[in-house]
Amino acid sequence: MKLNFAIEKIKNSSDPKIRINELLKFLQYYFNNGRPKDFIKYENELKDFIPGIMQEMNFEELLQIIPNYYQFCYTVTIEDNFLANQNKILQNLLIPFSKILENAIHQLNIRPLSYDTIDDRYVIICRHALTKGMYAPGAAIYSITYGLLNIGKKVILVTLGGLDEQFINLKNKYNHLTIYRKEFITDSATQLINLRKICYNFKPSKIITEMPVNIGTALYFSKITSNILYWSPGFIQVPWFDKVLLAAELYDENLSKNDKFVEIPKSLNFELLNPKKDVNLIKNFKRKYFISETNFIMGTFSRYEKISEDFLKMVFNLLAHNKDRKVIIAGTNDRSLANKILKKFINNKQAIIIGFSDVHVLGNCCDVFIDTFPFPCGFSAIEIMAKGKPVLTINSPNLHNYKKSRIDKLIFNDENKLNECLIQLENNSKFYYEMSKKSVKIAQDYDNTQKLAEVIVSL
Repeated sequence: MKLNFAIEKIKNSSDPKIRINELLKFLQYYFNNGRPKDFIKYENELKDFIPGIMQEMNFEELLQIIPNYYQFCYTVTIEDNFLANQNKILQNLLIPFSKILENAIHQLNIRPLSYDTIDDRYVIICRHALTKGMYAPGAAIYSITYGLLNIGKKVILVTLGGLDEQFINLKNKYNHLTIYRKEFITDSATQLINLRKICYNFKPSKIITEMPVNIGTALYFSKITSNILYWSPGFIQVPWFDKVLLAAELYDENLSKNDKFVEIPKSLNFELLNPKKDVNLIKNFKRKYFISETNFIMGTFSRYEKISEDFLKMVFNLLAHNKDRKVIIAGTNDRSLANKILKKFINNKQAIIIGFSDVHVLGNCCDVFIDTFPFPCGFSAIEIMAKGKPVLTINSPNLHNYKKSRIDKLIFNDENKLNECLIQLENNSKFYYEMSKKSVKIAQDYDNTQKLAEVIVSL
């Protein structure tokens, strides 16, 4: 597809409006075309120009464009060193953004908002209140909401996007849950004012969000009385918010030296991880993709930017070892690299490369899950374990604390060792059952909603 933006205009135009407009077109192209991996070349090219462009933005442009630019920087470099990449985003983008945003709020004449908080009241602001599909943080938001409600707290949930039946069922079950949904597009200033009104009238002791860069950032810098807690789905290095809540996979000793970072219990509802099977959907999928009882099915479900070339080459070799093996790779965004490398196996129906899918249907079609590398899977690996499917992982520096949610016997230093284990899982039912049982136990141990709620209350 022809590019509809001009990088040179973003960098060098003397007209700020042109630079902002071209940056907007650049981001629209990136997200509308599956987040092309080759856009990584622009991340380094633009980094020195972005602070100057932000200086020219008004409040609305800052809140509409920069969250998307952050998302571009985070996703296009996902294969790089995890923490080094985050620190680069912090220094090059988020620190300059925080200073410019704070000044923009001051220019809007928004003053600090003071009120007496009420201990048993909480506001949760999320991008989507969804427990299905591929918005993984939605399940954590559900667990936090459910946990607080279950210990008698009053909660207002503000969703800026989708809302599914699981959250509606929570509202029907608990009369101390109120849900506000953004039904129409409002400008960011109005959105901020409305959130501040909710805070002033409801007087929550704490506000919780899973969005690192969004309207919650503006709410923080508008100086309200309530503390704002950020539940991190992966990005850690935010220079705002009062506390950063980190699952064990993200927390380490270095972070423990700063009391801003708080380790929280594993907290994913097991029923969401492993809902009731729809046998007909599973049968239909297997029929559509020619999956038989003799096949051994490997699965990987992730955003395609996490599916690296080295990973795909390994999958190529694993398929070449045994014609009865098949792989299902599913996720959002640019899958052209997967289609290119696995073309031979797509043609002979050993490789199934698809987009956004019901991971519960796919997970129940699989025998094992192959972890991505050099950056491992998060929520999707736990979902597959909940179904009793072992997760096989290649060791890498980014695996680090993710080892806490893996089986030691299924972590390997090279592809050959992983393949040897795969053969054992294919042929030794006793070994498979043992690994399956351990996988379910890991997923069950994630269901700690009450402990999570108690930690949040204690902060």
